[in-house]
Amino acid sequence: MGFSKVSLWGATALLLTIWGAGCALDPREEFRSEVERMVGVANGKKYQDLEKEMSTRLKERIRSEGWEPGQALVAVAKKDREDGAGYRVTDLPKFEAGQYAEVEIARMKAGGEKRFVVPFIREEGKWRAGAAYRDGREWEEPEF
Repeated sequence: MGFSKVSLWGATALLLTIWGAGCALDPREEFRSEVERMVGVANGKKYQDLEKEMSTRLKERIRSEGWEPGQALVAVAKKDREDGAGYRVTDLPKFEAGQYAEVEIARMKAGGEKRFVVPFIREEGKWRAGAAYRDGREWEEPEF
């Protein structure tokens, strides 16, 4: 009794699925990977792609300050170009049950680096930059 190519492929796919599930990243590492992808988008100068990474409340907050989210991203892009700035994830100080997290990000430029903390929430099954910290503190104004 032999194996057909189809049954051999099916068995291989099943084993890879089982192995992959066993080796899956924990939720905290999956989150970190997702944020590092977002930082890579910014470092790749594709700021317009970051609008979809903003939560609904963050977009509302930006609009309440007289900007459209896309305009705000254009302003950040311009400032980063002028400063020759880039970003990197430095720490995950808070990760709560896969629904809320905070990420410390460094903005690096020739004169050094500034670090700031960004809140994230789960919205529609995806991680998005949040508009507020869960503990009620205000957004800190990063000194670019």
